[in-house]
Amino acid sequence: MFSEPMKLPKGTSAPYMHWTFCKKMCGTKKSRMVFDGARNRNQTTLGYTYANSVDAPSERLFWALTAKFGLTAVGADVSNAFAEAPAPEAPVYMYIDEFFRDWWENHLGRPKIPEDCNVVRVCKAIQGHPESPRLWEKHIDKILQEAGFKPTKHEPCLYSATVKGELVLFLRQVDDFSVSAKSTSLCSDIIKYINSKMSMDVKDLGIIGRFNGVDVFQTKHYVKIICER
Repeated sequence: MFSEPMKLPKGTSAPYMHWTFCKKMCGTKKSRMVFDGARNRNQTTLGYTYANSVDAPSERLFWALTAKFGLTAVGADVSNAFAEAPAPEAPVYMYIDEFFRDWWENHLGRPKIPEDCNVVRVCKAIQGHPESPRLWEKHIDKILQEAGFKPTKHEPCLYSATVKGELVLFLRQVDDFSVSAKSTSLCSDIIKYINSKMSMDVKDLGIIGRFNGVDVFQTKHYVKIICER
């Protein structure tokens, strides 16, 4: 993810590390160090930053097809997804802080960082950088298409494939996935395949009860979705 700490190369600039803290709906507390992309907004174009995301009609279509064909949807989540994708073409540096130094030395067990080494180069896509969403989308799209999935012409986040003679639907919303098939074991096989292409484990969340802010009730006879604002 990061190079060895170094001095900032001449003629380059770097933002400071930015830390975010949140508490998920399940109660889990998370902290994450991200790139301060505000400084790069005027240095990148839409062609390098645009990434598709699921809209409401497409999500309803996924659940309608799941119900029509009698499928069951299983969820999956990629941990730190952006870090799975390659870094932007232009070198990206970040100033390190005391928290990074503590993590480097005490968590990773690496040698003490010299005081004059003030930056690290980012070797993967990182949350907060304007190009990271598109880099991740291209990365996961390649994995899915290599597995035989084809994106819907007008909805790049909705895929379909025939696996082991069965219809499989796949919906991705950034790092959250919903996989629908006749059997949950086939859904899990798809998730395991994606997991084999990642450096960190992909979480198999089991039969979906909530996806992309929508509550989902799956039965043998119908699928019910509820979105409360």
